[in-house]
Amino acid sequence: MSTFTECQPILPVSAGLKNGKLQIAGFDLETLALKYDTPLYLYDGATLRHQVESIRSLFGCYPGEWEITYAGKAYFSLGFARKIAELGLGVDVASLRELMMAKRAGFDPERVHLHGNNKSPEALELALEWGIHSIVVDSLDEIDFLTEIASRLGKVARIWLRITPGMEIDNVHPYMQTGSSSSKFGLSVIDGTASKGIQRAKANRWLDLSGLHIHLGSQIYFGDPYANALRMLIELAEREGLVPREISPGGGWGQPYVPEQLKAARPVSDWISAVCAAVNSEYSKRNWPLPKIVIEPGRYLAARAGVALYRVGTTKFTADGTYFIAVDGGLADNPRPALYGAQYAAIMVNNPEAEGRFSSHIVGKFCESGDELIKGIMMPMVQRSDLMVTPVAGAYQLSMSSNYNMATRPCVLWLEEGQEEILQKRERPELEGWWVSADEA
Repeated sequence: MSTFTECQPILPVSAGLKNGKLQIAGFDLETLALKYDTPLYLYDGATLRHQVESIRSLFGCYPGEWEITYAGKAYFSLGFARKIAELGLGVDVASLRELMMAKRAGFDPERVHLHGNNKSPEALELALEWGIHSIVVDSLDEIDFLTEIASRLGKVARIWLRITPGMEIDNVHPYMQTGSSSSKFGLSVIDGTASKGIQRAKANRWLDLSGLHIHLGSQIYFGDPYANALRMLIELAEREGLVPREISPGGGWGQPYVPEQLKAARPVSDWISAVCAAVNSEYSKRNWPLPKIVIEPGRYLAARAGVALYRVGTTKFTADGTYFIAVDGGLADNPRPALYGAQYAAIMVNNPEAEGRFSSHIVGKFCESGDELIKGIMMPMVQRSDLMVTPVAGAYQLSMSSNYNMATRPCVLWLEEGQEEILQKRERPELEGWWVSADEA
């Protein structure tokens, strides 16, 4: 088990202890659990602002324009989208529904970017009609597909091209690698597809090629891969006679999930300084006007801001002495341990400095052996109805959640000091229509 003291650097910045109990933004978690039930996801407004400002403060090193664009795939609901828009961020969306939600949330279309390797015609049409800043084209086929839609609507599409540099990043899970030569994303530099894409887009009257984009993957802790990829990108542009007005290195900066990962973590300044220095240097030596840099953090902004609050149910010892602790969430609200072997810490709400005594598996309630949230963690003896928090739950959990075993997705709250707000209501099976057949409706 990890104690509050050990986990403080990965907990929300407003987390603290009062009367020996864990609190967030001044709220008693037992009170919130009784009011909203569990599993319950909590987002701390102070932490999200802290993460945003930690990046904004670093861009003073860049003499050109820049923009922070939130990667909506990390977590997006209407309530959360509005919070992001209020902070003056752009948004990177990857589906029709995310695009519609961004519009409804009040984002300036000039700060919206549409990604995806297989965008629907409906999403492309809405992007053109709304007039978003850029459609990030992913393939030669999409250049032709988008041209057909743009010409039919009579609208010129401002685009970036997503370029795949053919780089693999050390110590990054294969599922999180997106810049390798075998990636399903983007136009490859290695086989010449990227060059063809630039030339085809430049010659197309329905496309305005304003920028180039890369995304290397996730949980990257070193600035050098970004700098190397950007140099490759700018060299490619020079060969093809293109001076990009905008450059995006994507996102993917790492976020520690457990105290043990704090040793390897690097400050976000390593990322921003590497990106700014590479772009400034490469453009300056070519006497090109500096481009706008657009970064797309998702996990870095949202992950630490969120925690998952679970209630303990069944506990038991197996024949080999392993202590199983089952909670009322699991695979359906957090598939990351099953998909990536992701690691998490656990803190008992009413005894946050308790030392672990038993080698334990914290598991969910779902009918899969792989429904294990945390394996081999040292835990104290716990009881049914005890509350447990897993930190760093704000990204790629709810956005990847499901209704497996017909589970209902949890309630999500936004917390400020003395103020709580529902971002996402808990699904209620007796009212939801997703499980009712046509003849029952």
